[in-house]
Amino acid sequence: MKVIQTSAKEIAELLFGSGNLANERLLMVRAQEGMEIHQYWQKKYLPEDHKEVFVKTEIEQDDCHLIVTGRIDGIVNREGETMLEEIKSTHEDLDGLDETTTPSHMAQAKLYAYLYALEKQMKRITILLTYIHVETKEFMQIEKNVTFRALETFFQKAISKYLDWIQILEEHENARTKSLVGLEFPFPEYRPYQRELMANVYRNILEKGILYLTAPTGIGKTIATIFPALKAINQPRQKVFYLTAKNDGKQIALDTVSLLEEHGLIAKTCEITAKDPMCFLKERDCDPEVCKYANGYYSRVYKAIRDVFNNESLLRKETLRAYAKKHRICPFEFSLDCSNYCDIIVCDYNYVYDPRVHLIRYFEEKSATPILLVDEAHNLVPRSREMYSSSLSQAMFQELMALVKGLPMNPKREINRILDLYEEFGLELIDVDFIKMETVNEFLLQLVKRLLVKLDQTLTSEKKIPNRSKIMEAYFALVQFVRIVEFYNDDFIFLLERSEGAITASIKCLNASKYIKKTIDDFAEACHFFSATLEPIDYYKTLLTDGAGKDVKMPSPFEQNHLLLLAVDSVSTRYNDRKESVEEIVKVAKCLVQGKKGNYILFFPSYEYLKMVEENLNFDTSLIEIIKQTRAMTQKERDTTLMMFK
Repeated sequence: MKVIQTSAKEIAELLFGSGNLANERLLMVRAQEGMEIHQYWQKKYLPEDHKEVFVKTEIEQDDCHLIVTGRIDGIVNREGETMLEEIKSTHEDLDGLDETTTPSHMAQAKLYAYLYALEKQMKRITILLTYIHVETKEFMQIEKNVTFRALETFFQKAISKYLDWIQILEEHENARTKSLVGLEFPFPEYRPYQRELMANVYRNILEKGILYLTAPTGIGKTIATIFPALKAINQPRQKVFYLTAKNDGKQIALDTVSLLEEHGLIAKTCEITAKDPMCFLKERDCDPEVCKYANGYYSRVYKAIRDVFNNESLLRKETLRAYAKKHRICPFEFSLDCSNYCDIIVCDYNYVYDPRVHLIRYFEEKSATPILLVDEAHNLVPRSREMYSSSLSQAMFQELMALVKGLPMNPKREINRILDLYEEFGLELIDVDFIKMETVNEFLLQLVKRLLVKLDQTLTSEKKIPNRSKIMEAYFALVQFVRIVEFYNDDFIFLLERSEGAITASIKCLNASKYIKKTIDDFAEACHFFSATLEPIDYYKTLLTDGAGKDVKMPSPFEQNHLLLLAVDSVSTRYNDRKESVEEIVKVAKCLVQGKKGNYILFFPSYEYLKMVEENLNFDTSLIEIIKQTRAMTQKERDTTLMMFK
């Protein structure tokens, strides 16, 4: 019999969800606000009252052993009557609230009430749903006296509906497991060393370890990591995360899954793409009063999830956007919610390792045990440093001053104080280009926090101000700075820099390995870093996992005598010599292209240099096709260009 553990809150939000998607700015503060409001209200409790009361029941139904738990905010006794209190913080007008405003709140309270009444053998109980306004601390209460029989009926109906969805998930999981047992490698034979690579991945997952794999380009690392990772799945809700820094890396992984599906794999795969490319709006603003796809999101998302789950297996970006459009919901948030029910998740490094954007449901709450596959892992060293770094430029504050001019609740005073501080920084930088400090400037930090409070008030009260999106960009940069300060230790420095007359204050992370390793240790089943260029290996092990992990290097299967390396060492490509080098580079290019028919790639360190050479090639384009990368290519144009090489 299948054992399933869930919470009353999860059931309530899934089945009775309603309301808007909170914008990013509110999400950053609401968790803290909610905790503070709960603590504020619970301090009013009498000595005989109880807070944070744990409840649990176990039932057997539809071949499932279901464990439902919950934590009640308060059990209070008033005039001899036992009351169950559920506390909710809100920014809404209290006069406009009733039990139908957010049905999941009352549903959660009813589920708690059933669990408590069942445990205490009560025939009836009073539910107290308490809403407390965050700013004013005013409150309103919805009181409901309910019989145990009514609560039991409500609970049973909710559980039946929940198990109906669970049954669909179970059927998929059983089909997935069966398909994995019979799944065979999708090619008639292995490439050299590919089988050894797969064996190392499979063994590492069984050992729950960290593995570094150095293998040459062309050995087939994508299939050689995904295939054994899928074969190693042995737990409910276990997922494979394929992490890559580039869009073409994502597409190769998705194409690999598609190939496995053609050979019998049954799995749900979700591509997670950044917010801006997913967004339906011309200018992204996640405020539900501005975005119709955020407004009412939770009222529609459950139906959308069931729709896509019943009809699709490979949830690429385009598929997710199509279903999100159909159900009028935010496509980015929809992709995250769909990932809950998928077996394979393909995404950027950020969604696992970046403390600002990582997926909380997987990397703060232990809702799954991800198997991590990190593609082109050499890129993660600089990226991980960036994840834990933050910069605030003088130019940003100057621009922000112009943007807020004339606005109500104008934070002009706070910005001016910061700009004055930057002038002081400038005096310190008269004779040097940078100053390294061991600690963050405390005065700057306090000024940034005050500015954040003021900007938050402005953005909350003014929904249609000019340049709102640019103001929000500055807001998030400030939030990021404050957040990174929380991690500050000996692996960081505080840096003041002057470049072209402008001052920048930065928190620079020198080594993020402790944070990368902690994420793996706390939340992952196993982790695999693979690339063709993980050398020297000790360098990467030190800067990614603080020295932990095994390493394996696969030899190259390619004949060395198939490589011809020619060096034209008479041409300087230094910045000051580039104009003079163009003629010689054109001669070399023409000599190669006209000497032997084939495909040639010319790489340049800048677009300007590329343009200088390209303008002088003068090839006959009726005989030779030239594909040129341009500076402002969209992702679609990049994808189209790359497809021309296949």
